[in-house]
Amino acid sequence: MRAVRKAAVLAAVLVAAAPVLAVQPAWAEMMRDRQWYLKTLDVAAAQQVTAGDGVVVAVLDSGVGTHPDLDGQVLDGTSFVGEPGSFRTDNAGHGSSMAGIIAAKGGSADHLLGIAPKAKILPVRISASGTAVGATNIADGIRWAVDHGAKVINISTGGTVIERTAEDAVRYALDHDVIVIAGSGNASQFPSGSGVLAPARFPGVVAVSAIDRDGNAWAGAIRGPEVVLTAPGVAIPVISASGGGRVVGYYPSSDGTSAATAVVSGAAALIRAKYPQLPAKDVIQRLIATADDAGAPGRDPDYGYGRLNLVKALTTDVPAVPSNPLLAASPTTGAAGGKGDGGVDLVLVAAGAGFVVLLVAVLAGWLLLRRRP
Repeated sequence: MRAVRKAAVLAAVLVAAAPVLAVQPAWAEMMRDRQWYLKTLDVAAAQQVTAGDGVVVAVLDSGVGTHPDLDGQVLDGTSFVGEPGSFRTDNAGHGSSMAGIIAAKGGSADHLLGIAPKAKILPVRISASGTAVGATNIADGIRWAVDHGAKVINISTGGTVIERTAEDAVRYALDHDVIVIAGSGNASQFPSGSGVLAPARFPGVVAVSAIDRDGNAWAGAIRGPEVVLTAPGVAIPVISASGGGRVVGYYPSSDGTSAATAVVSGAAALIRAKYPQLPAKDVIQRLIATADDAGAPGRDPDYGYGRLNLVKALTTDVPAVPSNPLLAASPTTGAAGGKGDGGVDLVLVAAGAGFVVLLVAVLAGWLLLRRRP
């Protein structure tokens, strides 16, 4: 029976936001022109503050291959698929793409520039494919990344069903001051009504959805109350890999919440570099408190707390919070009773009050009976 359940889980787990590749534009258009989000986020100004020095970002994905834009950026990682040393094998190109968005070192204007080009990538290969996770290794991957120095974990993968221990692994990361950032998912890959994917929907995870060039919520993203932030995720140039896992110098465009997730992971790396003593809970608070509100006022299923504002997240005075803001008010539990601690407390208070009233009534009745002749 356990084998049957495991097989069902393996079949149900899919990449949350595998790139939807578009036709490569003319080579005359320089890479910086194609990286439109660098201007939208004012990455140049942000990188004047910090470039992510000293921060390790784990990429739980299909591995990270080789490419000039990633030379010197990738640490020794591990693989839960195939041989442990195959973390630099990326037949799908998805993990390499995410690594490039986060930490590609740039150089000339025709090379990819990451959000945090001085951060380091810790590759954790949990899948051999860019279209389906071949094993449920998310929980093991999270724990390994935490134990090997990651301060930010990027998970641009997910599914409607993953191993139950993944939620415990997320809590393990949070308890060890590590931020977990995951994609909400692409609607084209999942049935209508699937909701935000796991692990993005787990409490405490920064669930990321995508916006387009105009700042509008991308129509292809899965939306839901668990969404925390939105970031650019449309027409994003990415590093691509050839068969055999060696990455070549071709930069297709990607649409998806995968890319948006990597952008937010890069932003988290910059914050952790600028404020190295800042706890994870306060890094998350910076991300959401400085986001540009969009859609319905406050948190909403399309934009979460709003669009990522990178410069404000790095420079605004944001008061510390007593606990992880994503755990204090889970969008799926509600504060008016029903589920969640708050609801249980209200029910217990109401039940207690009712019991006191009943006790008083019984006592009064007993006294009246005793006074009768």
